[in-house]
Amino acid sequence: MNIKIAFHGAVGRTTGSAHILTINDKRILLDCGMIQGIPHHYNRNFSFDPRDIDVVVLSHAHIDHSGRIPLLFDQGFDGTVYCTPATKALAKILLLDAVKISKEEAAKEQRKSKGRYIEPLYDEEDVYNALKRFETIPYHREEFLEKQVSLKFLDAGHILGSAQPILDIDGTVVAFTGDLGQNDQPLIKNPEPIEKAHYLITESTYGDRIHPPMEHATKTLGDFAKFVTREGGKLVIPSFALGRTQTLIYFLNELFEKDIIQKTPVYIDSPMAIDATEIYLKHPECFDKETVELLRSGDNPLRFQELHYSKTHRESRAILTGWETCIVFAGSGMCNGGRILDHLLNDLPNRKSIVLFVGFQAKGTLGREIVDGAKEVEIYNKKIPVRAKIKMVRGFSAHADKLELKNHIVRIKQKPRKIFVVHGEAQQSLTFAANIRNTLKIWTHVPQYKQEYPLKPMN
Repeated sequence: MNIKIAFHGAVGRTTGSAHILTINDKRILLDCGMIQGIPHHYNRNFSFDPRDIDVVVLSHAHIDHSGRIPLLFDQGFDGTVYCTPATKALAKILLLDAVKISKEEAAKEQRKSKGRYIEPLYDEEDVYNALKRFETIPYHREEFLEKQVSLKFLDAGHILGSAQPILDIDGTVVAFTGDLGQNDQPLIKNPEPIEKAHYLITESTYGDRIHPPMEHATKTLGDFAKFVTREGGKLVIPSFALGRTQTLIYFLNELFEKDIIQKTPVYIDSPMAIDATEIYLKHPECFDKETVELLRSGDNPLRFQELHYSKTHRESRAILTGWETCIVFAGSGMCNGGRILDHLLNDLPNRKSIVLFVGFQAKGTLGREIVDGAKEVEIYNKKIPVRAKIKMVRGFSAHADKLELKNHIVRIKQKPRKIFVVHGEAQQSLTFAANIRNTLKIWTHVPQYKQEYPLKPMN
């Protein structure tokens, strides 16, 4: 049996996840993500022929893992997309939101090109047509993709429905971590250990650092809320609608219940985050024991008195024009579109406000520009001074840090022969790979873009 793996995305960067596993003449695509931080229309060009792909295995719904699936179908892919039930539900709202962002980005690029027409990547019809080809597999159920190739999903503990695809190829096991979550996040379960893997593909987003304890991050969140309450400003959080928003809602509810911070209005100014929260509540099979017990007792950590959902543009404008101190969550998390742009336009010049980043900011995004210390940024073709306090809290990350990533490998009972390190900027990936090589004595490599490796069958 001829087995090969090639890396077509998320190498030397954290976006655009796409890896092709070839088994004889069959090609399985692990993820098909949007590349963020580059001119939007460049995502139209694949580094492989979509017509050659037989199956897509989707680890989770985040757009840097799912965002080019409609394009894949549009350019000739005619197979099935396998994922967990929660991932399919979340992919629908994320891909529909990607349509809006694509239209905005196309219009922006068209203006810069002096009127040359830039077509959006895909539309709503393309999304719905793609979703018809999604087939769901619950965690732990083995599904045969063909006679000698089976697929099973383990919980990755990253976001609702996130999975570690485990492929058994006639006894040769190839495991992919997808995006691996850190332990003891609220709401969802911890990442499940992998029993056996001859070959492992692992993410490395935080492969060179250790997260501060989540308790410290929660205290810091409370301190920032106290500051804006005292100063009369706003706490603006560019938040990933899926995962991070729900995590922070959980902790704010806890801070309010313990009277650690003053009762302050909290606005979720993101239709997608609102829809995602509703999907969370429809998938209790993904919840950890603590969340299940809270819900059974009648205490819903995702709904409380201070929490307000802003779905309409009218409600969003009311937050922008209001003078009350409040906490505002708005997408997108990297500030590359969505309602967060309006809030940044409004609050970046305000010295009494805090803009709090709670997740990784990819190179080339507005969020990264702000975090890196820009004194002035461009929003809607306007130069906006940055006077608000710019803060970042890493403890809320939905990604495992270097110790958790390493421990995930240590826990594999039958150690991998080879490990491929992806989904990290160059420093993170190279540092983590060296750590594994030096301490665990396992062949570990950071692949280059489009690099292909033969995988020796184990039978």
